[in-house]
Amino acid sequence: MAGLLRYVAVRLALAVPTLLILLTVVFFVLRVIPGNPIVAMVGMKAPQEYVEQLIKEAGLDKPLYVQYFDYLAQVFTGNLGRSLIFGRREVVAEILDRLPATVELAVASFLVSVALGHLFGFLAARFGGWVDSGARVYSMVAYVLFIPFLGLALQLVFSVWLGLFPVAGRITPGLEPPRITGLYVVDSILAGRLDSLADALWHLALPSFTLGLVLSGVFTRLIRNNMVKTLSEDFVAAYRAMGFGEWAVLWKAYRAAIVPTVTMMGLQLALLLQGAVLTETTFSWPGLGTLLLERIQYLDYTTVQGTVVVFVVIVVLLNVAVDIVNALLDPRVRKGV
Repeated sequence: MAGLLRYVAVRLALAVPTLLILLTVVFFVLRVIPGNPIVAMVGMKAPQEYVEQLIKEAGLDKPLYVQYFDYLAQVFTGNLGRSLIFGRREVVAEILDRLPATVELAVASFLVSVALGHLFGFLAARFGGWVDSGARVYSMVAYVLFIPFLGLALQLVFSVWLGLFPVAGRITPGLEPPRITGLYVVDSILAGRLDSLADALWHLALPSFTLGLVLSGVFTRLIRNNMVKTLSEDFVAAYRAMGFGEWAVLWKAYRAAIVPTVTMMGLQLALLLQGAVLTETTFSWPGLGTLLLERIQYLDYTTVQGTVVVFVVIVVLLNVAVDIVNALLDPRVRKGV
């Protein structure tokens, strides 16, 4: 137990420099972009005195290094500041409004990617031949698909031509369930609103399938390779010699093959957040991705920085969680610390 705690402490300590580097890059990149957020908010024709007053209130008149250290002090004390536009709302409130939508999309997409990847990988290892070749081609094509292109193509076919799914949005107006967690699927279940649940899943289907399909290629290749390797192991031959049925042997081989995928599953969760930005934009999904792109257009420094902070913290925590799971599954990992 002491070894595991030491391992977790080391991983968390190593995550701090990563967080600091990313926050620094975001801060200075935003300042390099031409334009002024205050001018973008009030317009070019606003009185100069009024613009200067707003710049001073926002702290943008201070030297750059002072702004930088003020920013770091705010972040590491949990204060993400206020938006420079749109009523000067607290950035935390802006993020909490949008975060549930991104979480819901990411979780649904992750389930789709795992289901598709494991299914095709299993079938490829089981049947071989043209099935295996098709699965390998699928894994390569899926991985290089451009999310906006795939999303627009699916919208055109299934929304415009066939009318099976909505083009955009998260739920039909008027069917929103009472806000409990902010996750429409969960809130609909908790409130017993089957109409809201069906509508939320209907809106979620196409964007989650789009993102999940792209990420499923990695799982397909990984499961297929692990299954092929596992089926050649001695214990599989021993099970067959003991008279186990083919499907029972395949199930035992599959269970052994999925253990190395734990790390990849955690890394894919981090990639989901990156893909969510493109997916949300394509499907007008009101999550952190659309918030980020909207505020970049307005040069809303504080909201952009706060949103990136949330993304970075989630990715870092996911990576640490993956390391912890690996340490639990393989004691050799934590003994190396």
